Amino acid sequence: MQEVIRVAVCDDIKEDRNALIKILSDYLDKNNFYVEIDEFPSGEAFLASDTTRYQLVFMDIFMDKLNGMETAKKLIRDNNKVQIVFASTSIDFAAEAFTIEALHYIVKPIEETQVYGVLDKFFDSFYSIKTIEVKVGRMEESIYISDILYIEAKGKKTIIHMKYGTLEASQSLSEMSQIVPQGEFCMPIRWALVSMREITSMPINVLKLSDQTEIPISRGKREEIKSVFADFRWAQMRRRMRGR
Repeated sequence: MQEVIRVAVCDDIKEDRNALIKILSDYLDKNNFYVEIDEFPSGEAFLASDTTRYQLVFMDIFMDKLNGMETAKKLIRDNNKVQIVFASTSIDFAAEAFTIEALHYIVKPIEETQVYGVLDKFFDSFYSIKTIEVKVGRMEESIYISDILYIEAKGKKTIIHMKYGTLEASQSLSEMSQIVPQGEFCMPIRWALVSMREITSMPINVLKLSDQTEIPISRGKREEIKSVFADFRWAQMRRRMRGR
């Protein structure tokens, strides 16, 4: 099963938490991302949870007792891969946020365009470093999803075609379809799972990939693949229109 992306919202003002979660949920729905969002009313409550579960945290700075900056410093001791976005009514902590390599610093009131831009940045960077574990014989090997062109069925196994070569995996194509990120891959024909990031064009009967490979599209799947790929490209275009 593919890893679930988890986001935490830590803010002592419930109205601010609700407003941010609404923006996050709208973005995720529009981009077909599945993400679990948890909310916390204080830094203490957040640190009492399993903070290693989260890949992205939106952290208010001015909170009672333990403020957001101190909470973040304690967080990264246990989870040094987490991305943190600070939110504050003041820019006073912006320089300090930079020292702990925060993903972004948002000045309240939070606006949709600000959050969308941050999420674009997060998901693009998350994709580029995201790996999956595949079985190669009796061993497991990590490969970057961004290296995958397409995955080809070979009986009960699969051949993973990558930018630098191929790899034979013990998993079936059906199993691989559960491992790769939903919304990033499509299946134009029963024997191939294709990374939509690597599709350069889509003539009537084939998908052309970045390495010039052509993958045929089943007649019965043409409209489905056309629609899925159009949605994927439109999501990419929206991100570019927001300044990426």
